[in-house]
Amino acid sequence: MDAISSSRRWLLSVAAGAVTGPAVTDRAGSQRHPEGREWSGPWTRESRAAVVRAMPEAVAWARAARWPFGAVLVALDGGAVAAGAANSAEDGDMTAHAEMNLLREAAARGVRLRDHAVVSTAEPCPMCAGALLWAGVPAVAFGTAGARLTALGVPQIDLSFESVARRSSVGPRPAVARGVRADLTDPLYEELARLWRGAGGS
Repeated sequence: MDAISSSRRWLLSVAAGAVTGPAVTDRAGSQRHPEGREWSGPWTRESRAAVVRAMPEAVAWARAARWPFGAVLVALDGGAVAAGAANSAEDGDMTAHAEMNLLREAAARGVRLRDHAVVSTAEPCPMCAGALLWAGVPAVAFGTAGARLTALGVPQIDLSFESVARRSSVGPRPAVARGVRADLTDPLYEELARLWRGAGGS
């Protein structure tokens, strides 16, 4: 592929990811775009496009895990994926959620977190939310909401990322994007819920 074709494909992908359309307000009062994404905080057109493009890679990490949760670290300026991780709690460390593993990987590589967003297939649990806040991550994007996981019967601590962030005095509150590529992430947890029910919830 020549440089012009490559640049044109990149530009088109950015434009497609950045189109948000008119926002509508749901009953809870949150701003929701027609394609199902919600954004709060200082997202730029470029950073929105970057996290949308990165979600398929987070999904790929999730698919490699028994518990299908994945996360990647994406540069807010340029959109390069700096690191990725999957949930590995089944190995005996129950803190080894995808976001926790991602932060450990970023620390091992010396990645400057304040220049990156965390893109996760599902809303970070309270443990991971606290870790992301302590780490100073400036932006967090996720696909499937915790409330959706709870509704499906996937075990959760029912406390939203933003509830944890509101109670934090650790640095500025990160920008948050909800429902990013939920068309890719929701099926992971619908299948997990079917397997969970079939195994008797064990």
